[in-house]
Amino acid sequence: MLMLNYPHLRPSLEPARLRREEIWQIGEIARQQIGGRMSRPKIELSRIVARSNRFTVNGLSYEAHWEIGRSVTDDAGHPVMGAIEYDESWPSAAMISVNGELIGDREDLARSTVVHELGHAVFDAPSWIRRGQSRPPEAGALPMRHFQQSVPGEGASDGGIDWSEWRANEFMGAFLVPCSLLHVRLHKRAAALRVPLMEVPQSDGLPVVNGYKAGFDAIETLAFEMAELFGVSATFMLVRFQKYGLVTSI
Repeated sequence: MLMLNYPHLRPSLEPARLRREEIWQIGEIARQQIGGRMSRPKIELSRIVARSNRFTVNGLSYEAHWEIGRSVTDDAGHPVMGAIEYDESWPSAAMISVNGELIGDREDLARSTVVHELGHAVFDAPSWIRRGQSRPPEAGALPMRHFQQSVPGEGASDGGIDWSEWRANEFMGAFLVPCSLLHVRLHKRAAALRVPLMEVPQSDGLPVVNGYKAGFDAIETLAFEMAELFGVSATFMLVRFQKYGLVTSI
């Protein structure tokens, strides 16, 4: 069971406006609860799904039912990576679907999509369920849904911020690639490859990669190696380097 708490509004259970660092902390706590005493950076997809079916979030207990493999489309019939929905006919559960047909054999994409949807289950499902439980079922009421249309974690979307998607992406990034764990592994590998490092304030006592001196090829090599270690894409990893400030020039 995942047991999490974060600042929220009462009685709706909608998340308060959270800073990204707060969301990263929640993602890392969820990772610890799912991964247990595992020391490996990569958490297997099957373990994530198996340990993400029961939740207590901000005092509300509910379930998640996963379906991985079938085609998933949005309301217009367009294929999407994944979806989460709440239907009042299942008053204490969220349904999560991951599009195996669209993802294909990309394990890294399946992992990031699953954890992105898990982020919605943590931040969006509680308010949906509270709303559904607080009123009589409505005949013909449409389910509440979120659809994942782009590759999660590999860059910013166009247009204004969708706060729900932003939360799910920040949660996913910190869950799959926690800052402190990445910093330790990156520093060790960069030092072994003699990649230039530099001291910066607030860097957990470890230097970061001096991107100005290291050059693109060295940074790309580190991104590919760290991506393989954590089970994500190199593009995903470059985004984490930038967000965490672990490489100075990106």
